[in-house]
Amino acid sequence: MALETFKWRTQGQPEGTYAHRIRTAQFGDGYKQVAGDGLNPETQSWPLSFSGIEKDMLPILTFMRKHTLSSFIWTPPFGEKGLYRVVADSIRAMPIGGKSMTIAAIFEQSSQP
Repeated sequence: MALETFKWRTQGQPEGTYAHRIRTAQFGDGYKQVAGDGLNPETQSWPLSFSGIEKDMLPILTFMRKHTLSSFIWTPPFGEKGLYRVVADSIRAMPIGGKSMTIAAIFEQSSQP
């Protein structure tokens, strides 16, 4: 199955976080050995929100709901194209009034085995 690409532009000023899995070993003489844990020790997480009229927002919501288990291709702000998944509990759809709505979710970096 071909990977889909998230094609919508981010809105606002998203703030990504970079989490590192690190293993350390502390020795008696004060020396500490530090190494990355696994092949991909850094993961990015991006909380995003999109606002607009319902007909433009519903395809984004559908895409997000479809990609909680399967990865998709996305390029974060000032970043490199990579694989991401939507954090399942993070999807929010909020009516603003009239035919407008806001959709929010967290994109979390994933990797292939």
